[in-house]
Amino acid sequence: MPIREEKAARTRQAVVDAAFRLLADRSFDAVSVDEIAREAGIGRRTFFRYFPTKEDVVLDPRRLDREYARAAMAEGVVSGEDPIGLVLRVMAELQRRMFAQVRPEHQATLHRLSHEDPALMARSWLLLEAARDLLVVSLVGPEGSPMARRRARVFVGACLMTIDAAVTSWIEASMATPLEDELRAAEHDLRESISRAFA
Repeated sequence: MPIREEKAARTRQAVVDAAFRLLADRSFDAVSVDEIAREAGIGRRTFFRYFPTKEDVVLDPRRLDREYARAAMAEGVVSGEDPIGLVLRVMAELQRRMFAQVRPEHQATLHRLSHEDPALMARSWLLLEAARDLLVVSLVGPEGSPMARRRARVFVGACLMTIDAAVTSWIEASMATPLEDELRAAEHDLRESISRAFA
């Protein structure tokens, strides 16, 4: 990585780390941009050079890897991968990439903020919708019929909520076990629910 890019990455990480340290036991509104910048050892102008808004520090839509999602979904569809496994796998990786800058010790704070703060809840929902739409188009194509799109939205939405349930259970259990274990258990629950619905 070029020196300039490496320096920029370090600065972005320092801002994220500073924000989550300050937010560990405070509400989102209670922490100002100036506080975050000061904690990160930068000026206010430098902060906005890297993050357009304070919300972007926690949930940055620029980190939604659309290129990865399209490529992974296309590969999975062509290879005939099981749709439930495919969507869960791609969505889990999208989330991993989205929150790669959030350190393990800050995961509980991220979860709390994105489920309690109104502005971050709204942004989280918009990001989920953007991810959902990416996967829906990958499944039915851009010219899919209204019925096909509706069915795909129901299916992908169920998968997204399955991942959210797994992450929530993981956080509630103090992250004592690997997240992958919760994801597998939640996938089992989803498959069992579907099989019972059509039994």
